[in-house]
Amino acid sequence: MRPATVSILALLFVVLSLPAVAAGPVPAGQGTAAQFDDPSPVIVPIQEFANYLTIPPGNVTISDHGAVNVNIGTAVATDAASLRGQHRTTAFENEFYDTSSTSERSEIIRSEVSWAETRSDELRVRRAGAIEAYASGTVSTTKFVRTMALIDTEARQISATIGRVKDVARRSSYSLPRQLDTRIENLRGEVEVLRGPVAQRASEAVTGDRRIESIYVESSDSGYTLAMVDGDSYYRETYLADERRPDATDQFRESDLYLVNAANRRGIELYPWVTNDTSPSGQALGETGIYRFRAEYTSGDLTAYLDGGTTNVFRERQRQSLAAIPVTDTVTEQDDSLRLQINRTYETGPMHVRLVDSVTGEPVSGTVRIDGEYVGTTGEDGTLWTVEPRPGVPLTVSTDDGTVLDARLPP
Repeated sequence: MRPATVSILALLFVVLSLPAVAAGPVPAGQGTAAQFDDPSPVIVPIQEFANYLTIPPGNVTISDHGAVNVNIGTAVATDAASLRGQHRTTAFENEFYDTSSTSERSEIIRSEVSWAETRSDELRVRRAGAIEAYASGTVSTTKFVRTMALIDTEARQISATIGRVKDVARRSSYSLPRQLDTRIENLRGEVEVLRGPVAQRASEAVTGDRRIESIYVESSDSGYTLAMVDGDSYYRETYLADERRPDATDQFRESDLYLVNAANRRGIELYPWVTNDTSPSGQALGETGIYRFRAEYTSGDLTAYLDGGTTNVFRERQRQSLAAIPVTDTVTEQDDSLRLQINRTYETGPMHVRLVDSVTGEPVSGTVRIDGEYVGTTGEDGTLWTVEPRPGVPLTVSTDDGTVLDARLPP
């Protein structure tokens, strides 16, 4: 079964032309578009910018900034996962092309899909275990990030392997059975939501291919957020297990709208600003009840995964241009020698730190720590982009001459 893609321009025409529906009982197998109008409790609205998925404040069990450095153990595991994936893909192709029997080819693909489904299940179990362990304080922030990085690497290898299976089947004279094709599309969807832009960059950092000053991490008992600044962009990824109910009735499928239109309508409601700036697209990921809502706008891009059972976003990836994110508050601290200015955007969003000489106004290089954890230095230009923590967390800047300046972010 091929995923269906729809243009939002066509969707908007459908939505705007829908007749009003009176409240009352809904016949079996039908639904109303109005059932998706409720705001999501986990989407935070931002005026004149992209909304974002977050852990509700009352559910946050731990938040921290952690370093991501080269780690031999994780690097070896990452390389091993890549090699295993390459070897498996090569072995599959050889076995597939060694026979022209349709039944044998089907069995070869079925075996490969079964292996990938098992590995995907194992990765989800590992992710849940890592979240639980981190939330309870039994593993460090650094170890949690390394685990997410390795899961991301292995998920990408599974995606590559299954993608190659689909390509080989498509390019040969072999016709993939519908049931097997559906399993592949379901698998691709389930594996896709295991990956994220911050975890991917962390996997490159632990193998020495990228340098990262720090990553912001927070978790609940069943979800997490990773966020970081890289170059001139801010990246974040959030996963909330409680908003994913694969065994529940797919409300988008039950709606009186075409299922992808219904999911996109929900996406438009949750992310109205990006809809005004661009024309997003939607896609059903197999028959998983997962719907991808994607928007590439002027200053960034957003990928949100909605669950048909809850109609809410349970997984989100974002990239935002630092220069475009509106500043919402400025905190200033000063003593006889230093002046510290902190430009805030939104909780767990990017934050700009500027340190200058309080007399001359010249930039000053200083080490920045948030809640005692190193997040970077202001450097020769006196500035640093990092990730804003939750309110009330102390920020400290220290210079080589021993001068220390403290600040605390208000609510």
